[in-house]
Amino acid sequence: MAPLQDPKYTTAHLTTQERDALQASMIEKARAAASEFQITGIPGSIMNTASKAKKFRSLVDCWTTGSWVEDTTHYTMPHFQDPIYGSCDRKYKKSGGTGLRPAVRYTWKSQCDMINVDAQHWCQVLRGRHLLLVGDLVQYQLHELFLDTLRDGPAVCFGELNCKDHTVCEEPETRLRYLRNDILSVRRKMDQNHGHPTANVIEWPFTSSSIMRGYPVVILNRAPVIESDEKFIKGLIETLRVMRKANPNALVLYRSTGIGHPFCDDATEPLARPLDDSYLKKLPHGWSELERRNAMAREIVEAAGGVFIDLARLTNVRPDGHIGGQDCLRYCIPGPLDSWAQILYQVFLGLDGHLSIEN
Repeated sequence: MAPLQDPKYTTAHLTTQERDALQASMIEKARAAASEFQITGIPGSIMNTASKAKKFRSLVDCWTTGSWVEDTTHYTMPHFQDPIYGSCDRKYKKSGGTGLRPAVRYTWKSQCDMINVDAQHWCQVLRGRHLLLVGDLVQYQLHELFLDTLRDGPAVCFGELNCKDHTVCEEPETRLRYLRNDILSVRRKMDQNHGHPTANVIEWPFTSSSIMRGYPVVILNRAPVIESDEKFIKGLIETLRVMRKANPNALVLYRSTGIGHPFCDDATEPLARPLDDSYLKKLPHGWSELERRNAMAREIVEAAGGVFIDLARLTNVRPDGHIGGQDCLRYCIPGPLDSWAQILYQVFLGLDGHLSIEN
């Protein structure tokens, strides 16, 4: 699975110093452009002051700072959704493997303590607020994550474009919906391309007032590198502006974009440290630009009252555990995404006042 990208927007020809300078410059541009948002705190949460929001965002960063350690007793998600995410287990058993797959033997040890996932408590914390996931096919993994974590049986989903909503919690009833919009555009109608939808950039409409009011918790991701940094800034600001107008009190979470790992089939364990820039520059598919794009997105999302969750920090050092073959982007379940679930659980607990935000 290769992500969408346009090679003319990559900076592999620049030195590391030039790339660092570009990143600093674009962060400033994003911050200045996002200053139009005059939002205090984090709407949709108890973080109603700038001070509380700052402390909570610092705690989220603490949860995503750490390392992978071997631990066979950690939380693992059951998987009964899309069979593609269970392919690693099937291959492992077919080859005579017993016990946990190697990729499942590691858990994320964060710098700040985390509470183990409790599906029933998570449902109570959601309080019947429906969840909307928007992004590309990698974002669809979160659809599987929530269904696997919160339900005790499979839900039927036809395709990865516009999945009908599912009940994830019975009491209080909470629904989950995934819409594929690769670039988080504010398009109001699906471009049918004369009856033949294009297979490259998918832009399923999601910013209408009815959708925004119906799903008060929105989790976004914007991955493709198909335009200039300036257009990326302008587009993400426009999206959040439209969303805030439709529902000023929506809780907006944004997942950072992670790199893929060429030759992932050969990987057997986590990397000891993140890849340095000399290696990142060699990565294909626009992955070389993601650190800068994530830093820009953080400025915009936080200015708009959202929470930036750097889950890419966890999986950037996990070349193992991928679906594999032609897909070195998405991960099998269980695997590294177990720790994504753990962090997302902490985020929801904290935003609803169930954790101390003093780290």
